[in-house]
Amino acid sequence: MYIKDYEDSSKFVFFIEESEMQLGAEGFFVGFLYTVVGLLLAFVTNVVVRVKKLDEQRMAMLLALSISFWAVRKVVYLDNWKTGYEIYPYWPSSWRG
Repeated sequence: MYIKDYEDSSKFVFFIEESEMQLGAEGFFVGFLYTVVGLLLAFVTNVVVRVKKLDEQRMAMLLALSISFWAVRKVVYLDNWKTGYEIYPYWPSSWRG
């Protein structure tokens, strides 16, 4: 789950920067973030569509999208930090102006 810090033995390390190795806490954290996104998707597709008031639907959808965006962003950041690879979006040449 974790290891002791090499420099300060009173501290614990939950994330290790090596791409060949992963600690248990890191796996649980990333799995939790994926679960949050999946549950929010289920909430939006099964519960929000049944809400009668349009303003409440919009607020729930905005909240779900914001939390999902944050969670995916954290997973991508952790992957970039571990591997050193950046994710670059593909934009069609007609969009570049």
